[in-house]
Amino acid sequence: MTKLPVAAGLALALSAGSALAADLPHYKAPPPLLPPPFTWTGLYVGVNIGGAFGNGDSQWTRENIHSALGTPIFSGVAWQRQTNLTGVTGGGQIGYNYQFNPWFVVGVETDIQGASIKSNNTGWGPGGTIPAGFVGAVLSSAYAGGGTVNSSVDWWGTVRGRIGVTPVLPNLMIYATGGFAYGQANTNFNYGSVRGINGFFFGPNTVSSGAYGVASYNNIKTGWTVGGGFEYAPLMFPNWSFKLEYDYVDLGRTTLSTFGLGTTTFSAGPFATTAPFFNSATTSVSTRFHVARVGLNYRMNLFSAPAPVLAKY
Repeated sequence: MTKLPVAAGLALALSAGSALAADLPHYKAPPPLLPPPFTWTGLYVGVNIGGAFGNGDSQWTRENIHSALGTPIFSGVAWQRQTNLTGVTGGGQIGYNYQFNPWFVVGVETDIQGASIKSNNTGWGPGGTIPAGFVGAVLSSAYAGGGTVNSSVDWWGTVRGRIGVTPVLPNLMIYATGGFAYGQANTNFNYGSVRGINGFFFGPNTVSSGAYGVASYNNIKTGWTVGGGFEYAPLMFPNWSFKLEYDYVDLGRTTLSTFGLGTTTFSAGPFATTAPFFNSATTSVSTRFHVARVGLNYRMNLFSAPAPVLAKY
């Protein structure tokens, strides 16, 4: 008889515990935290290094001899040589991107580069000159001139817009870029010339002494640039991105003119005459080059959407 009350008490306790548990509040486990979607929007800074190579422009030089006995001479020599600026370049950049939708990005970037980009060019040309007036009736001339043109770019920079698309991966951007370019351009021009004269009436005479001139240009030039590249941000390190970029830089053309003065000695039989030998030269050089460079950017993402915050209980 005693077992029946005990069993009834156990059953009553179990039913009361189940009812109490059913009345307790119930919470579901929070969903796992997901990283925010990748975006190119934000401010970035970085560094780059690369090489520059020439555009294969033709640099032309013209020399004219003006007077041997105070009489103008109307011809001279000219030559052309290719100008190939080559060297290394490197520096830093800062910019901002804004992503309009999952596949379209626009931005602006400015950079400043140190450079050791140079071109050395030597040319010469032969020619003939015939003076005007009476002197031309008795004298003909053989004329030769030559010169050296050294060009360099010590530093340069750009301010460019960028337009990018992400057609394959959200963290791989293909972009085009272009805008304003500027830089320190240097050009040094040295030339010299000689003139030999044969007398029609008086027999040959001596070769004239050479005339020599120099000119230089060292200043900041402005121009334009255009290019494109790829930028990739690994998902493991989404704030870092690597880029490979090509740029064409055109800082315009520099034209230099200079003058040289020497003397010429004419000998005709027992007579000898010394006269001024005056000439001029002009050269024109383009400062244009291609750049291939790699870069590393740190993207701050100051204005991107933060990750969602989930409450814990």
